[in-house]
Parts: sequence; structure tokens; C-alpha cells
Amino acid sequence: MTPRLRGPIVLPWALGALFLAGIVHISSVLLMPRFAQNDAYVRLGGQTRGTVALPDPSVAQSMPFQDQRAEYSVCHYDLDLGAARVRSEVTPDALVAISFHDRTGRIFYSTTDRAALRGRIDVRLLTPRQLDSVEASDPEDQAPQELRLTPPTSTGFVLVRALIEQPGGRAAARQAANAVMCSTERE
Repeated sequence: MTPRLRGPIVLPWALGALFLAGIVHISSVLLMPRFAQNDAYVRLGGQTRGTVALPDPSVAQSMPFQDQRAEYSVCHYDLDLGAARVRSEVTPDALVAISFHDRTGRIFYSTTDRAALRGRIDVRLLTPRQLDSVEASDPEDQAPQELRLTPPTSTGFVLVRALIEQPGGRAAARQAANAVMCSTERE
């Protein structure tokens, strides 16, 4: 006679195996973006210099869920090379949204042209050490003239979206998206 497996003995083992499989599954899903070779930074062009217009969404889908009623441009930053600066003059006829992403694509800050000071957007991306140096050289009686951000990682990208407000406005939106200038300030 073979011994019979009984429910009370098998049930804890089955529940334990199911629990362990769930933990492995959830962990692998959450860690996959961290180990991906083709992350958002690479898909959007890697270490390009300056502002680069993304292809028309109807031609090539370079980003998932890319809105066809907007024009996009992107610029990359590497704070190991120096502080990054993002500038643009604001025009009243276009809605421009600028989002700042870490290397994996997570947004850490976002703004629109409606938040511009004196008709322009001026943002500096700095490491904590660079920020301390800049703040030490600031005049005591003057507020900073730009927004200063400390990204969570030293590399990342800035994504610019310009809304196409009316039919035939794609050229104006592309011009607004490409008007955002990115540069590196060498130390």
C-alpha cells in the first residue's frame, strides 16, 4: 500500500509555493525596467547633443502612447559633464509642456510655458555639489533668475511637447517644440 497524501499536509506546501511564485513574479516585473538594455534614454537617442525633434507619430512610433496632436523634441543631459540648462522664449500662440525624466523615463519634474518668468523658461539641472557651488556664488540680495532642479540620477532627458491647437498648426507646434534649447555648462 502506498501512503496517501492528505490535504492538511499538502495545503501549506501548495500555499507556500504559490506565495513564493507571486513574490518572484512581482519582483521581476518591478525590477525589469532597471535592468532593461533598451530603456527610455536609449530609445530616445542616447547621448545626443542639443534639442532633437522626434519623428512624426504617424510615421514612426518612437514612444508608446505618443499623442498625434502634439509635436515632440527631446534633449539629453549628463551632469557628470557639467550642469545642464534648458531655455526657451515663450510665445502666446503655443502650449508647450516640458517634463524632466531620469534615465529610466520616470518624471521627476514637469512644467508648462504658462509658468514662465518674464516671458521665458530657464531651468538649470545640477548635482547637489554643483547646486551648493552656484548658491554660494549667488548675490545675497537677489533671487535666482532660473529654476534649479536636482535630478535623482546624473543622466536623463528632457521631453518637450508642443500642442497642435488647430488643423494646419503642426509647423507652428514643431517650431515651438524645437525652440527649447538645451546646453551643458562646463565646470
